Amino acid sequence: MCEKIKINPQKLYNGCIFMAVAHAVTVGEYPELNYEHSWDGINYCMNNSRGCRGAITFNKKYIIAVFQDLSAEMPYQDAMNYFGGAPEAIVKLAKAETLPYVLKNIAGETKPYITAAFWGTWKELYSVSQYDELMKNGAHILAVQLMETHEALRACDDYYGLTDGQMDLILSLSKQRSQTDFSMPVILKKTDALYGDMDEIRVSMGELNIELEE
Repeated sequence: MCEKIKINPQKLYNGCIFMAVAHAVTVGEYPELNYEHSWDGINYCMNNSRGCRGAITFNKKYIIAVFQDLSAEMPYQDAMNYFGGAPEAIVKLAKAETLPYVLKNIAGETKPYITAAFWGTWKELYSVSQYDELMKNGAHILAVQLMETHEALRACDDYYGLTDGQMDLILSLSKQRSQTDFSMPVILKKTDALYGDMDEIRVSMGELNIELEE
């Protein structure tokens, strides 16, 4: 019913932190893109503005990812169909934490609408879809998050046009944030690498529990 997929849980988490940090560093320049990446408690959310969104819950025990790709043109089916074989604890967590980010009006009723999902523990991840199908139907939004760090930085440079200072800051901050407990604030000293709308930067950094020194 479900099968193990070739995504390393820790690498996924590190990649999501990396992208959220890259977004936070550059959102002052591009405030119109402030919806593309956000961190809400244990949940990381993505929206590529081209009809695909996703949410990943990083619980202490479990990881749950759901995707809603409107370009996949898949007929609506109950979101629980994507959790076949999942333990009850994961289903319960998905309903409480992950699925509320992918709601859609279905025939006058607001319901979770997803086109792909995977779930599991910090050791291994599973899906009812094969890997290629999973990526095609929504998980492609994680393309950069699943890259090696140097490739991800190059992709971010292509997208945001990073300065050397921004690159250094993204590398150091993402490493620090991914290697320390999320409940522990990371203090960021004043830096020339941050500019533009500082309010937007503070909001995105705050979601990652990164505090900017005044």
